[in-house]
Amino acid sequence: MAVQGYVTHAAYNRRLTGWLVAGYVLAFELIAAFALTLILLIFDHEHSILSDPLGYALRYAIPVAAFAGLQFWFLYRGHAKAVSRSLDIRPVIRSEEPRLFRIADEQCIALGIRQPRFGIIEVAAPNALTVGEGPARGLIAVTRGLIDQLDDDELAAVLAHEASHIRNGDTKVLAANHALMRTAVILQTHNPLRLEGWRQMILILLLPAILLVFLASGAATMASMKLARAARRGLRLSRDHIADGEAVRVTHFPGALVGALRKIGGRGTFPGSERCEGLLFDGRADHEGGSQPAAEERIAAITTLGAGLLDPDRARRDTRAGRPAAGFGRRVAGGGGAPPPRVLEQPEQPSLAMLGLLFSDRERFWTWQNACIDWYEWRESDRRDAFGIGPNMAIPLTMTITFLLVFHWPSDGDFSRMRSLFSPTALVDMAREVNSGPFCSGPSYPDGKCPEA
Repeated sequence: MAVQGYVTHAAYNRRLTGWLVAGYVLAFELIAAFALTLILLIFDHEHSILSDPLGYALRYAIPVAAFAGLQFWFLYRGHAKAVSRSLDIRPVIRSEEPRLFRIADEQCIALGIRQPRFGIIEVAAPNALTVGEGPARGLIAVTRGLIDQLDDDELAAVLAHEASHIRNGDTKVLAANHALMRTAVILQTHNPLRLEGWRQMILILLLPAILLVFLASGAATMASMKLARAARRGLRLSRDHIADGEAVRVTHFPGALVGALRKIGGRGTFPGSERCEGLLFDGRADHEGGSQPAAEERIAAITTLGAGLLDPDRARRDTRAGRPAAGFGRRVAGGGGAPPPRVLEQPEQPSLAMLGLLFSDRERFWTWQNACIDWYEWRESDRRDAFGIGPNMAIPLTMTITFLLVFHWPSDGDFSRMRSLFSPTALVDMAREVNSGPFCSGPSYPDGKCPEA
């Protein structure tokens, strides 16, 4: 069914949320199947994904799905808090920002929703975003630049746009998508089967059978990341046009929204905003590799659909106290433009000591966890292939595979030994041999477990 208005869009979002949750659980199952491989080879080698996929599914699929559900719920409910922490959103009350609340009251009443919470991002760039699963937990955050640069009618149009995301259920889908993407990155961070450094080539040389496991694990994680990005992009391209339409419907002033888009378009980026690009009122356009329709495209749609309401001579309200109205489309000092490049420092490698911080120093743990996510997230700019292998690993991996093929190529033309050497089941055979009994030579045990020399 084509998404045309609020009713069909809300129904579409409910269906999309269901599919996202299903995709989340499936991606979690795929990644967990490979992430648990080494552990199961030690403690339950007969039921690993390599030795008995059906046995693994019967024994571990339900517990993994249950854990995935709990993880999903934790990340889903914590979406607003995670975004607030990432963008340094400061909650505000009515007495601090009376103009913001007064204008927001009008739009929430017109949309028929309970007024959400509000927050301020203290940056000069004009932008806004909405997070949370509904009005009770919803949060509309606006930048200081947005409040200062827009007149009352323009600000009302932007707030109506953002509030309509809550009414239409868009924020629920984005929270679900956030849970999917964040889980994929977290599993990737703590997955020992990810190809990130040349030292792993030594392990592949010693155990050729682990090569296919590395590749399958990377492909599963890459697929889950692509699923999350595709869902975010598809939702964003449709939802912004519908939210614009809702804003025009409740304000009856398309010229105000057009004016806001012209002032904001291309000027809304600020340090850290790329982390939440899919949530912003103004972000990278689809043709630039982002997930949003271009401002010109949105303006054209508004102008076409609201032509009867457009009146260039219509006066606008402006109750900004002590601040001159910003020039039409003019930047304020220090606002907008491309953010300064983010300098990332590689965090400490995952270890039991770092994981133990979750119980001893939670603030330090979450700081480290977020740093890991920033460092290890497989972004489109990383130019990774379908197996999650970056350009820096292409040459070492190619050289390693070439050496293994040349070194183990059968001179007699019998490839059966070569197949068994590279087959992941060789890891199961090794685990079965290790777990079958003690390593010994001669009568080292008086109970007879070792044969006589």
